[in-house]
Amino acid sequence: MSIRLVVLKPFGGFKRGDMIINPAEVAKILASSHSSFVVRVSSAEG
Repeated sequence: MSIRLVVLKPFGGFKRGDMIINPAEVAKILASSHSSFVVRVSSAEG
């Protein structure tokens, strides 16, 4: 199971509804001030 992010509020070139699946990008966003602009979702897909 992998963690993905769904954008709630636009930032840094992402728009509302975008899904971020790159693990490095997910980690970078969660460690930044933009972490409140996304929600985490679990995915059964790799």
